[in-house]
Amino acid sequence: LGCADGITAGVLVPYEASCYQIVSESVPRQTASEKCTSGGGTLGVLPTSASLTTVGNKVKTEHESGMISSSVFWLGMNNTRGRILSNNGQDVTIPISSIQSQSELPSGACVLLSLSTGEPTLTSADCTRTFWMYGYICQYAISSSCRIELSFLTLLVLLVVWIQ
Repeated sequence: LGCADGITAGVLVPYEASCYQIVSESVPRQTASEKCTSGGGTLGVLPTSASLTTVGNKVKTEHESGMISSSVFWLGMNNTRGRILSNNGQDVTIPISSIQSQSELPSGACVLLSLSTGEPTLTSADCTRTFWMYGYICQYAISSSCRIELSFLTLLVLLVVWIQ
């Protein structure tokens, strides 16, 4: 079940009205942003703890299985004046206290998803230096055909549960 029309590379994770694409290719943040934009999306934003858990656990599972080689991923979020904001300035409901510093990453304002502790966590790093290269997560609006398919599957599951 795909979640974004025409997006085939990387691991796809549907969550609410978005489709997240997890890409292992190590690139600077600006390049990651450009690649997401060229595909019709944006650098991924995980706006809630639930989205962090869902996407983070999928990243962890795929990393442990060897499907994803990267363990650190650029996101479209920034640590700005004590708050986490998306690249377009929208507040993210994840508290700033959830960002864990990691000595192996250069400190900075850009928020990343990291598996360095073994669990999916947020950390921040300097994203202005082009020699810091990590995987990245793109975010796309879930395609309408997929929404219809997901709605149909949900209805089918509810019908089966009701019949039993």
